[in-house]
Amino acid sequence: MPSGTLKPLAIELTRPPIDGKHQWKEVFRPSWEASDLWLGRLAKAHILAHDSGYHQLVSHWLRTHCCVEPYVIATNRHLSAMHPIHRLLHPHLRYTMEINALARKLLINADGTIEKSFFPHKYSVEISSIVYDKL
Repeated sequence: MPSGTLKPLAIELTRPPIDGKHQWKEVFRPSWEASDLWLGRLAKAHILAHDSGYHQLVSHWLRTHCCVEPYVIATNRHLSAMHPIHRLLHPHLRYTMEINALARKLLINADGTIEKSFFPHKYSVEISSIVYDKL
């Protein structure tokens, strides 16, 4: 193992009680036994799937696209096109509103790509809204 590489000691997966089913919790540890090896890899894949959903919804959509929208609007409404700050920001903010409009239309809408592809499915926009409110 190269130095500086993190290796997980264990992965704990938990399912909350849903529809009368009891809470399920299991810890997966790295192993060289065939069945344990594959269970550990499946647990890791499960974590990576959730992490990619979090990244797309929270880190990328909310913390970049959504958070910059008010600044784009304020810049366009209140600064002259000749203002030095407007001229500085314009190349960076130029297509933000169009990109966000397309994202709302195709990616994060009801039954859109995000809801079909990532872990929270129909709760994607609701989770985004809650996290955005807390930002």
